[in-house]
Amino acid sequence: LSTFLITGAAGYLAGRIIEFLSGWECCGRLVGIDARPEPPSFPSDSYYQVDIRSPETTRILLEESPDVVIHLAYAVDPLHDTSEEQSVNIGGLRRVLAGVEAAGCRQFLVASSTTAYGAYPGIPTFQDEDCPVRIHPRLPYARDKVLTELMCRRFQASNPGVKVTVIRPAIVVGPNWSNLWAVIFFALPVIPRAAGHDTMFQFIHEDDLVQLWRLCIEQEAAGTFNAAADGALTLQEIAEMVGKPTFPFHRSLMEASMWLMHRSRLLPVGTPPALVDFFCYPWVVSNRKARGVLGFTPAYDSREAFAGSARMQAHLLENLARKDSGRYRLYNAFLEAAIARAGRNGNP
Repeated sequence: LSTFLITGAAGYLAGRIIEFLSGWECCGRLVGIDARPEPPSFPSDSYYQVDIRSPETTRILLEESPDVVIHLAYAVDPLHDTSEEQSVNIGGLRRVLAGVEAAGCRQFLVASSTTAYGAYPGIPTFQDEDCPVRIHPRLPYARDKVLTELMCRRFQASNPGVKVTVIRPAIVVGPNWSNLWAVIFFALPVIPRAAGHDTMFQFIHEDDLVQLWRLCIEQEAAGTFNAAADGALTLQEIAEMVGKPTFPFHRSLMEASMWLMHRSRLLPVGTPPALVDFFCYPWVVSNRKARGVLGFTPAYDSREAFAGSARMQAHLLENLARKDSGRYRLYNAFLEAAIARAGRNGNP
């Protein structure tokens, strides 16, 4: 039986993976690391409330000697302090990789993102894993995902005995959705759009993402896998499904607005101006490799996955309201108005 160690163990994706591992016959023991307190559902006494950047992380990995490490500790939403964001994302990964090497783990799995492909003029649509990743110079989240992959590639080259698995999800939707994109699509009174652009967005339902993680763990699959549903939606289609208008901003005005919100901290999540690129150029991928190699069969295409979220707007808005939003008065006013509107429209 194998020992599994999960970083970011208090997160919702980790919770879903832990749920699978708890009932899997090949899992003998679970170990969790997170800066947050142990969740009530964690099925083990081996839980460490530790900052992933701490030297303690490497020590825990060496002492626990897990067979498989699943690295999910990451700043999912853009932080207002970009240096802190990189410290968590890259500094934390460095600590974990040092522990994986010292402990002689069998497999290391890490979450990347389809933002690693970049968003720029002329970018091809439905890219596969053979297409190059591209560092976005001004968006810390996307930059750190590429750096994560480069670090894992170097680690794999110097540690051929470890199977390194990189999973690149599209925008993850479902009942637990509560990140920056949920704020943009559901909390704001209108959906911003870069004038002259109606780019495509791609999604994956959280159930399908958990299925792909499960397949990679069960098959001990090494390599990189896109995690995305079939198809994509334009921003106009998204707005129609949500029941909101889009509002076209000139690119420079959109960047200035995001910069102002980011610097003045009007929202509980950061809004770096470089995010505008992802409103202008498509960043959609192919899931053919995951289908062919792993037998991945998503239950929802992008339209179905997003439509399910659009039908539960009030629930998703409540998710957002539960996040640390107490001092964000304008944001809370947006949330209250959106919740009321969702109730009038009959969304549960």
